Amino acid sequence: MKNVARWLLTLIVLASAGVAAGQDVSKATAAQEESKPTASQEDAKAVIKMVEAKYKTVSVMKAAFVQTTHSEVFGDEKQQGEVTLKRPGMMRWDFRNGVDRQFVTDGTKMWIYNKTENQVIEYNDVSSSASAADSLLQSLDRMDELFNIEMPSPTDDGYVMILRPKATEQLKMLKLVLEKDLVVRSVTITDAFDNITELIFSEMKFNVEAPDSIFKFIAPAGAEVISTSNP
Repeated sequence: MKNVARWLLTLIVLASAGVAAGQDVSKATAAQEESKPTASQEDAKAVIKMVEAKYKTVSVMKAAFVQTTHSEVFGDEKQQGEVTLKRPGMMRWDFRNGVDRQFVTDGTKMWIYNKTENQVIEYNDVSSSASAADSLLQSLDRMDELFNIEMPSPTDDGYVMILRPKATEQLKMLKLVLEKDLVVRSVTITDAFDNITELIFSEMKFNVEAPDSIFKFIAPAGAEVISTSNP
């Protein structure tokens, strides 16, 4: 139950563009970022425009990921797998390497499947729980609209952006690391409870085939299905 609770919290916040942990770590990270030299306002705006232009044409993102979560309540946990994001608001997370779990949402319903326990938790309406930034993909082409953005000076490896949401209360800060070609390398998210989750992506692919059907979940035969309302 502990893992399900933490995982559900992580994914709900992700669906609103957020995740995170550790109050002291969060403050230290923020202080470190603030102490770095920052890009000029003109340079930062230019990079933001490039990111928005790149992802405006992206309807599907698919990648391998490693997720590390730090929490004073639940402790630390590391998981990995594959993720597919599709507009508008669809996500599929397949966890691997001993964590037989799936998270699937079509933007309206959300399913969490634990293969080991053969149990499905089904949320019947998650549409109202999503903020204006209802997923990472949805946010990347609207960054200036959704976030107050700080950008340390770019390095030879790419760009770092510190995003603070203008509206949602579920997310305090999001650190976005981009390659030189603006492909997302990692996202570190601090939520309203000062939990921190880092997602490191690899093998990123854009606009690959991803039929809407993969964002629906059909419970396996004999599975226990727990149906509930909006989380």
